[in-house]
This record gives sequence, C-alpha cells and structure tokens, in this order.
Amino acid sequence: MISGNIGSVSLRRLDYTVIGDTVNVAQRFQSAAKPGQIVIGQRAYDNIKESFQCKPIGEVTLKNKANPLMIYEVIA
Repeated sequence: MISGNIGSVSLRRLDYTVIGDTVNVAQRFQSAAKPGQIVIGQRAYDNIKESFQCKPIGEVTLKNKANPLMIYEVIA
C-alpha cells in the first residue's frame, strides 16, 4: 500500500490518497457487501473470531486475484 499526494504538481492537481492491493481488495469487499453489512476476509476473521460473532458467506473471486477469497459477515 502506498499513501501520499498523487497527481501532477504542474497542473496543481495533487490529492492525498492510498493505492495498492489492500485498498483494491477492501473496495471489492465493499462492493460485495449489502447495505449495512460488514464483510471481512480470512485474515481479519482469524483476528476477531474470539471476540465477534461472524458467519461465513463463501468464496468470492476478485479481479486480479488468482484464487478465490473466503469472506465472512460480522454479525455481533
């Protein structure tokens, strides 16, 4: 992940932003979620499964990813 001012200094079009694989995956998880739904991947699930109730949604194939990723919904 890269963060910083991205754009053109000469055109005075600099925006602070983040780019990279992590950001792309997060955006695709967001697109897969329904309104009000919290969707997380395997790594986040492994970190919170003892503290939060989650249910598996299934595997999703994401653009530019060789293998499908397991996603979970955070319930409570």
